[in-house]
Amino acid sequence: MKTSYVLLATVAAVTLTGLVATDVLLKQQYDKIDWSDRYRTFERRALPSARHLVIEAAPVAEIIVEKNARPHALVDAAYVGFYRTRQRGDTLFVTLTPDFDGRNDPKNNASAELRTGLVLRLPGLQSLRVRNGRLTIRDFTLNQLAVSLRGSRLRTNQLTVRDSFTLTESGNSFAVLGADRYQSLRVAVRDSSGLQLDNAEAGSFTAEVSPKAEVQLRGRALRWLAK
Repeated sequence: MKTSYVLLATVAAVTLTGLVATDVLLKQQYDKIDWSDRYRTFERRALPSARHLVIEAAPVAEIIVEKNARPHALVDAAYVGFYRTRQRGDTLFVTLTPDFDGRNDPKNNASAELRTGLVLRLPGLQSLRVRNGRLTIRDFTLNQLAVSLRGSRLRTNQLTVRDSFTLTESGNSFAVLGADRYQSLRVAVRDSSGLQLDNAEAGSFTAEVSPKAEVQLRGRALRWLAK
């Protein structure tokens, strides 16, 4: 009988020790989590270095482009199955095309970002082409940049282009340029596409605008009305 008590006590002690050890390990893992990182649940994928970026997307998730010394992508777990990349020369092709039925006017998403589905962190960029995407470029400093949108919405924030920033819109696209700085801004707003300049600073500004297009100037961008 005494032996049974001893065995029972031993089992209880071992079990308790195991539970305590498990709790300690879980707490250590918990403490390692950076709760301030909004992308902590995203999957990290390696990216090659490329000067030119081509994106094919669907209007259901935001794609963020921002600067980082080491190129990589962060993909929301819900969109991992729709994420593809391939490289040809100095051009990186990125696809994020979740199933989407219906039509979503790019202008409908002009005032706010959608739920983030993909973050592309790149050391540099010279050109960007986007089809059917909802894209934000932020906190990026470049020497020059050429962006082409088709059926897409672009938002920028704290984008600095030391030389020329060229933006071409078609397919009913819409672009909102935020608190940015450009040495030279050149825009071509075609068909029924639209452009909104919110407090962007540019050394020079030239525009080619379709009769059906919409252009809005706000804040510091209003000075171009006097020119």
